[in-house]
Amino acid sequence: MKTFVTSLLLALVALAPTLAQSTIDAKDIIAKINRKEAVSYQNVTITGELDLTNLANRKEVREGSWKGDSREYLSVVEVPLTFKNCTFKGKFLAYHTDDQDGKRLFNTNNIVYNADFTEAVTIDGCKFEDDATFKYSLFSQRAIFTNNRFGEEALFKYTKFRNAADFSNSTFRGYADFKYTKFDESSSFEKATFERSADFKYTKFDEVTNFQKARFSGNADFKYTHLPRGTNFDEVRFEGSTDFKYTTLDGRKFSPSR
Repeated sequence: MKTFVTSLLLALVALAPTLAQSTIDAKDIIAKINRKEAVSYQNVTITGELDLTNLANRKEVREGSWKGDSREYLSVVEVPLTFKNCTFKGKFLAYHTDDQDGKRLFNTNNIVYNADFTEAVTIDGCKFEDDATFKYSLFSQRAIFTNNRFGEEALFKYTKFRNAADFSNSTFRGYADFKYTKFDESSSFEKATFERSADFKYTKFDEVTNFQKARFSGNADFKYTHLPRGTNFDEVRFEGSTDFKYTTLDGRKFSPSR
């Protein structure tokens, strides 16, 4: 009996680190990035707000701009990021502003915080329980956002993808904002599901993009969107309103069948 109890205790001790690692504090991830260590997690829950705009290398890059009189600060993620089958309990921030005590919409004197990514980003099979904001971010290497569930706003407005970008099989339960986004290389939204509004207005796809079997339950706005030759809209389901006014495919007017 004593031997059995001892063996059980040893097994629990050995298992403890694994159990402890099932939950990660977002601050620990920020610390790794600041130490320039590659970030790679699988099957973990990240607690707290993952604020990539507040890295050790943050610097002021703009003092006043067309955004108003906003000051802009930029952090740069200089290591690869990999998250597989993870859950983000708090906000995932690569963009935010000071809200001026709730008066941000009426005051142009904001401070804007952004994050750029110089290495590959892979976020696959993850759940974002709060906002995921990448407005104005620059992805220099490939950006993989496949098989994810965005529970709240997914903000990719003005984002620039210099390399391949993939959002296949992802579900956007909140507002999906890709307005003015620029894709320099191939991109995919194959089998993506947009449960609310999907905004691709003024989006520019320089290389082939794939929306095959995507589903749009709310409004789908592709007004003024530039699509290249080879774009795939086969078997797309539009269940809400659509706007393809001034949309072009290889320079010609385009509107897919419903």
